[in-house]
Amino acid sequence: MTSRILSLAASATLAGAALFAAPASAEVQRDLQLDVQYDAAALDTASGAEKVLNSLQEQAIDACRYTRPVAGAPRVDDVCVSEIIAKAVIQINAPELTRIYAANTPQSTRILAALK
Repeated sequence: MTSRILSLAASATLAGAALFAAPASAEVQRDLQLDVQYDAAALDTASGAEKVLNSLQEQAIDACRYTRPVAGAPRVDDVCVSEIIAKAVIQINAPELTRIYAANTPQSTRILAALK
């Protein structure tokens, strides 16, 4: 099994709430650097590429999770997750992974075109 690490940079805009005199919500811009790990040998088969895509999604969700200051409830920035997955698919550039991503993501064509 060949494991590879792909380094991605993403910007995420998160909505956060202030505690006291500040506005009830404010946009917070954060940049994140993420080293995505995947099994390069698995990309040759459909089932392997699907496992890699699922792994990319889990890693992106973990990276894009944040806690709202007031409520303290954990949230996930879906735009951040989508951006990380799309960038990873583009950079990995494996036909089977791209095909599965496109088949499972409603706006994949638009997302991939915007990030190229």
